[in-house]
Amino acid sequence: MTDHVSVLVVGGALGGLSSALFLARAGVPVLLAERHDTMSYQPRFRGPTIRSMELMRGVGLAERVQAVGTSDRDIGGIAWVGDSLQDPEVRWNVEPWEEDLSGVSPTVACACDQDKFEPLLLDRARELGAGIRFGTELTGFEQDADGVTAVLRDRASGTERTVRAAYLIAADGTHSAVRESLGITRQGPGLLGHRISIYFDTDLRPELDGRRFSACFIEGMGASLLPRDSGFWQLSVPYHPEQGETPDDFTPERCRSLVRAAIGRDDARADLYSTSPWEIAMLVAERFQEGRVFLVGDSAHVMPPTGGFGGNSAIQDAHNLAWKLAAVLTEAAGPGLLDTYGPERRAVSELTVAATASRLPASWVGDKADGGPHGLPATGGPTPAGGMPPATDHNTVSLGYRYRSAAVLLDEDDGDPVEDPRKPTGRPGTRAAHVVLEDRNAARISTLDLWQDSCVLLVGEQGEQWITAAREAAADLGIALPAHRVGPPGGDADLADPSGRWAQAYGVSGRGATLIRPDGFVAWRNPTLPDHPRTVLTDALRRLYDRPGTAERNGRRP
Repeated sequence: MTDHVSVLVVGGALGGLSSALFLARAGVPVLLAERHDTMSYQPRFRGPTIRSMELMRGVGLAERVQAVGTSDRDIGGIAWVGDSLQDPEVRWNVEPWEEDLSGVSPTVACACDQDKFEPLLLDRARELGAGIRFGTELTGFEQDADGVTAVLRDRASGTERTVRAAYLIAADGTHSAVRESLGITRQGPGLLGHRISIYFDTDLRPELDGRRFSACFIEGMGASLLPRDSGFWQLSVPYHPEQGETPDDFTPERCRSLVRAAIGRDDARADLYSTSPWEIAMLVAERFQEGRVFLVGDSAHVMPPTGGFGGNSAIQDAHNLAWKLAAVLTEAAGPGLLDTYGPERRAVSELTVAATASRLPASWVGDKADGGPHGLPATGGPTPAGGMPPATDHNTVSLGYRYRSAAVLLDEDDGDPVEDPRKPTGRPGTRAAHVVLEDRNAARISTLDLWQDSCVLLVGEQGEQWITAAREAAADLGIALPAHRVGPPGGDADLADPSGRWAQAYGVSGRGATLIRPDGFVAWRNPTLPDHPRTVLTDALRRLYDRPGTAERNGRRP
């Protein structure tokens, strides 16, 4: 017996659950298979960045995440000490969540550990109709011109079922069996070191010098100490397999000794829960797509935890891919749209991996840092008071990355890899800026709330002809294309701009137009009104959606 589904997702951690959630939100029939019986109960992921919280807002999860996590400035700082918490000299990072970004986003960053965050993704995905099977592993798959045939095995009963899907998403982790079977290699510095996380309870308060910390780097030990949301603690220390050391060498006695050394008190209580080995690595897959199979999350890229970008990159991979799959499966777009996933997300992954390296403590990687044999960029130490360079500033990495692909229609490319989200320009490939607008009932909304299910056209106050062009182009192509006119309060535009920021933030005049993709990135813009707006807009939509014309698409089906 064969089950049929539009998309099969393999792997049920952050990347897989996010894929299932965003696809279900878009109305795509999706089945997720996870080989483990349950989700991970280890709190590895620290929580969504401000960009990921925007995506949670789009699927109705932002308030649930904030309810179980710690928002914004209550998160605490990142401290650096010498040998233990008793060190009299404490240095502090300048943290991204300490900056007021209320003019940049309608959301805030949130600390929400993985063991609390993943159940929220799971519940919401199921609410929206996603099929989720735990204890189910992929034993093999084949793809052809029309789809993917996979075999899933129930690990408890041994029963096998065949699943026929149009597409397969491999979210099966850093040691991805799907990626390996496709022969996709990875590039980058590679394995940088091994570490053990010790989870324990103690009577310690997460404060230094009267200030709350969310993490403390203990340089003399090469360790990090983190208070977790569930009330217990995590101490991460190095271990050395090359010297014959194994995780079994970390006995309860040794773990307690390490905890007390980090705290700096021989009498500190250390009630142990568990230990977990892990690797520090920096690798990016050479490609994120092979035919009808796509890599998402750790199967596509791995990076150190410094900066908290890894899990968030998985969420954003899934979001980028989901709207494209939905568009192709509904025949709004041609299959070429899917070919833009890899170029867009791979470039961002490389940028993000570099940003994590800039935050990586030198004591974690030894001679591999600062021009060592793996060629890592300079590492190590607190964020300087003047901030990080643009390509590594946390909020710029989170919100300011740019896409370049056939789904971004550039007349000229200035080559900038990022844009400061505090100073948006509206250039194609950048995240569409958050601007507070008012609808006809004077209700305040964010521009980010205008797009979820389709592209959206925003035009200036004198852009009535663009509205007509949008209606006609959408009818020609058989797609949905909501269009909104934005103008000053008191005018006849359907959306008012009380702050007067919209035109500058989107880089258009009162007669111009900008096309925003469902993932909230600018696809195209025309700063003013051309002689034939319908023709110009239709051409842009055809290019974006890989819709060159009916005759040229003959025989090309999703």
